[in-house]
Amino acid sequence: MNTVELIHWSLSFAFETFEELVSDLTQEQAHWQPPGNAIPIGSLYWHTIKYVDYIVHDWGMGQPSLRQREGWEERVIIASPPPDPDDPMLDLRAIREGVKVDLPALHDYARATAQAVLDWVASLTMEDLERIIETRYGQYNLAQMLESFIIWHINAHCGEISALRGCQGLKGYPW
Repeated sequence: MNTVELIHWSLSFAFETFEELVSDLTQEQAHWQPPGNAIPIGSLYWHTIKYVDYIVHDWGMGQPSLRQREGWEERVIIASPPPDPDDPMLDLRAIREGVKVDLPALHDYARATAQAVLDWVASLTMEDLERIIETRYGQYNLAQMLESFIIWHINAHCGEISALRGCQGLKGYPW
């Protein structure tokens, strides 16, 4: 197994685990506001998929995200806090305050994003993985970006969602 194949396998496993964690949620479970500073599952789900879509398409492929090109935000978001153009953390605030999502539409967006990302990764070469990408966080090669900004990000939010499922009396991780 080479590095491209390993990244593809790891990413596929992360998407599959994530999908298993959210596939049986009800709207009520997705929008349940946990105590303290925890974030509702629906908000985490939206954030995770939107982030993966943006980072891979914008940074990795150099093109607009599926969300932008195909209007996913309008289909997925039911309600969110009012816009505040002076708030540089608007997305984070909206996620913490609980973006309300249409789960069937979000499932469709997640599947479309996963398929686009996995197809793209499968097309990469070992040389592609060495390409340097300029980000607002510094320079990374494509392999680092995929591991640190995508696979790790999905897996970290899987843990949060698993815990939030447990807080609602649901089974967390699928195994």
